[in-house]
Amino acid sequence: MPDITQIAAVHLKTGFKFSTYVKTTVPISSEAQKVIGISVDEHGIKRVNGGSVDSVSIKTSLHDCMMWLAKFPRAIFVAHNGRRFDFPVLVSALLNTHCFETFCNCVSSFVDSLPCFQKSYPGQSHKQEDPVNVFSRQLATPTVLL
Repeated sequence: MPDITQIAAVHLKTGFKFSTYVKTTVPISSEAQKVIGISVDEHGIKRVNGGSVDSVSIKTSLHDCMMWLAKFPRAIFVAHNGRRFDFPVLVSALLNTHCFETFCNCVSSFVDSLPCFQKSYPGQSHKQEDPVNVFSRQLATPTVLL
């Protein structure tokens, strides 16, 4: 199971944002680095598109995320292709850090945006960056991504 490299979210009504980078315990594959723009250099420094960023343990990251989510009752967690990738990775991390129950108290449901975009925009690319561009233009705000 791959490690979580970043947890980021935005509350669509208020525009309040949360973002944290996570210290990884397994190497980030070159394919994943190309997709997410995150790498770890030979000195163990996490880099995003070449610039260095601070990172914290997965437990700290999840705790901070839950504290942020607690501000928004009945939060809905949305991820593009979440059912096949993000949600299993997240649930694994939550179980391994004994945070699953607390997280479930903060989040009312999980939504995979991929089927929504496939139905709404048939015949178009559904790579993560394409629906984000469409959705962002329509709402004039960023979307929630994991």
